[in-house]
Amino acid sequence: MRVATVDGLVTLFYDGSKPLWNRELSSEWWHAHQHMNEDDWESWNLSVECREYIRERLSWQQIIVVEGVTEIPNLTFMKCWNIKRVIMADTVVRIKGSAFYGCRSLFFCKLSINLEYIGRGVFYGCNLYSVFIPPTCREICVRAFDSNEKLSILNVPQHVELGRSIIPHTALAKSSPFQLKGNGWYDDEINDNMNTWIKNMNRDEKFTLHRACASFQPLKQILYNIIEEKGLKAFRETNSAGITPSQYLNENPYTTLTEKEIINDYLMRLMGEVE
Repeated sequence: MRVATVDGLVTLFYDGSKPLWNRELSSEWWHAHQHMNEDDWESWNLSVECREYIRERLSWQQIIVVEGVTEIPNLTFMKCWNIKRVIMADTVVRIKGSAFYGCRSLFFCKLSINLEYIGRGVFYGCNLYSVFIPPTCREICVRAFDSNEKLSILNVPQHVELGRSIIPHTALAKSSPFQLKGNGWYDDEINDNMNTWIKNMNRDEKFTLHRACASFQPLKQILYNIIEEKGLKAFRETNSAGITPSQYLNENPYTTLTEKEIINDYLMRLMGEVE
């Protein structure tokens, strides 16, 4: 696997040619971690092999999953807490359990457009603000986005099967209409209602612009048609999570369209300057 600097970030081009998670060395690190601050790991009593292993994993700041990789195995990037960005090739169909667990600096992740499965706790404890699930996805497992405290946007197709406790300890859970425990956790008795809310918050007719802006590769003409019907003020209307169409469009990794571009073109059409 190749490492290079891309856009100022130390980037691993992950090709799946060898396992990156080592059970024995990770266990050594975890055993020391139980009684220590993980930021001070260099001062721990660790073997040379363990130090080299951890140092390499903490050197990565960006992961680019290359074409041909179909699966990211369990625990692959667990606790690689300096990773900021992940970009996946569209050949990836499965991300297995805890693959990015504890990547606390990870704020951007562009998922494969052919992704089908997100395993247990895959993005637990990351720093994601928004996640857009592609329409090919069939299942997201328990606690997949738990403890992403800033997570405010999770766009999920209605057919996706959601496991238990997908979003506890997140901004999105706090914005829900449901009563959470003091620490941001929610129990099984409201889990089904929470999952239904996640998938249906933009289902009402008045949220057509929300749906369009959050969709996979939104089309300009569809956005124009909605704006003609609802007016430009629709860009500022909030849904039950407090999110506007403008925010969806700005965060959507599957489009290069911007609100400014849409509004400018729309106004030029109104003035007859654009066919």
